[in-house]
Amino acid sequence: MKKWKKILLTVIPATLALSFTSLAGEWHLDMNGWWYENDDGSYLRNGWYWIDGDEDGLAECYYFGNKGYLINRFGQADGYEINADGAWTVNGEVQRKAVEVKTNNDPAALEVYTAAQAKNNELDSLDVNTEYEILMDMDGNAMDMGMELNMKMRGARSGKLEYVADGNMTMFGSEMPVQMFYTDGCYYMDMMGMKIKQAMPMDEALEAANSNMESVDVNSSMMKNLSMRTEGENTVLTYDVNSRYLNSFLEEAMGTMPTEEDGFRISYNVKEASGEIVIDRNGYYTKQTMVMDMDVEITELESDDTMTVRYRMDILMNVNNPGQEVTFELPSTEGYTDVETGYETLE
Repeated sequence: MKKWKKILLTVIPATLALSFTSLAGEWHLDMNGWWYENDDGSYLRNGWYWIDGDEDGLAECYYFGNKGYLINRFGQADGYEINADGAWTVNGEVQRKAVEVKTNNDPAALEVYTAAQAKNNELDSLDVNTEYEILMDMDGNAMDMGMELNMKMRGARSGKLEYVADGNMTMFGSEMPVQMFYTDGCYYMDMMGMKIKQAMPMDEALEAANSNMESVDVNSSMMKNLSMRTEGENTVLTYDVNSRYLNSFLEEAMGTMPTEEDGFRISYNVKEASGEIVIDRNGYYTKQTMVMDMDVEITELESDDTMTVRYRMDILMNVNNPGQEVTFELPSTEGYTDVETGYETLE
């Protein structure tokens, strides 16, 4: 298929900072159609059922036949109007009702995590190591990819932000060293000797830095099955994440990636994941790990050829000595080309 390598290079970064899990009750598709499995292994049949598929607190109503398959054809089910997805509609409008979103979170564990998250977010300086190991399988051809990044930051809360990040990316058999830093209102990046400089407001720079350092920092509202245990002086939290919510998020994020206008259609299917957080005796989280499996389906519209790329990702983040001052020296700013002016910087 033409251009697939280009598309893959676009898709891969989107998978680097996500963690997910499969839900116990979920939709399935086989050669006969769609069916829905309950958390006890049974399936829906013979009637209408409200299902909150994306777990946004709003459920849609679907009709399942005697054999358990969704009725989603011919615009009607059991005498009622439905849309192409099989959802009950009235005058073309999908009918919804508010439902409780079940998280099965331990309230005490949620309180501990929320407090640790707030405490870490108040730090003025941070020293964080992040590692990704990715196994990608494409038509039986496996490729290993990875990234290691150390980021040191100061002035995140006091108003004079500076940071430096050093790392190495491995992709398609090639190693790509990378260095990024921010100082005096400018962002600098050196990737394999290509040096660029760009003016950047502090809030944008802070957001960019946090996207690297908080790559496995999960919003508590998306957590499921959160529990905790004690190991020595540390508290260890384990959790799942609403994979359907994140799948929907990825689909919405496709606006920044190749779309049908580019001749491709891309869909995501997060299958399973697990996560763990270690909180030290001072209430800071110091370590987060995740394992995630997902499929990315890429269809070239012109030929209708489809390829499914399978990802296995192991993600690790360590926060080094949280609460202590972080010191570092900034690299030289000489030799960087300003992307706005086209001129190199001289000291």
